[in-house]
Amino acid sequence: MTDEKVIEQPNEVNDGKPAEAKNADNSHMIPKERFDEVNARLKEAEKKSLATEKALKEAQEARLKEKEDYKALYEQTTSELSELKPLAEQVESYKETMAKLLEAQIADIPDELQGLIPDELSVKQKIDWIAKNKKLLLKPIAPDIGAGQRGAGSSSNVQLTPEQREVARRFGYSDEEYIKHLDAE
Repeated sequence: MTDEKVIEQPNEVNDGKPAEAKNADNSHMIPKERFDEVNARLKEAEKKSLATEKALKEAQEARLKEKEDYKALYEQTTSELSELKPLAEQVESYKETMAKLLEAQIADIPDELQGLIPDELSVKQKIDWIAKNKKLLLKPIAPDIGAGQRGAGSSSNVQLTPEQREVARRFGYSDEEYIKHLDAE
């Protein structure tokens, strides 16, 4: 249905048609109030449509901006992860080495004394605890008095390296005791 408005010109000259004929031509005319109402609805619908389009466009722009933020965050996290991955592998390797070292130290301790090591300590703390209490945990090695040997003994000429001295100190041995321990091996 087309909304056309025929506007009559005031002071129109009667072109010889009777008034009834003139009214017959106006039968398809829409009242002004109805036209204004439909026109107002159309304008309101256009405004709503424009507002909806604008809101949709803003939402799309916000979504794209958010995607870009996520993308930047993802890239930053990925780069941090690539830096931390080798460190995590190295730490895992260190943990395995420390666990093996602890097992070796516990193996040196007599079975009846292994229960003295506190269970609630971490691996590093256990290794430190064993190092501090090594004298108490190990069976004392009988001193070598040279029985049956002739001469001054084989260990008098041996000199310890700084690393060996540190190990001896950590386990509570003197240089001579550590040298004797080395000779026993």
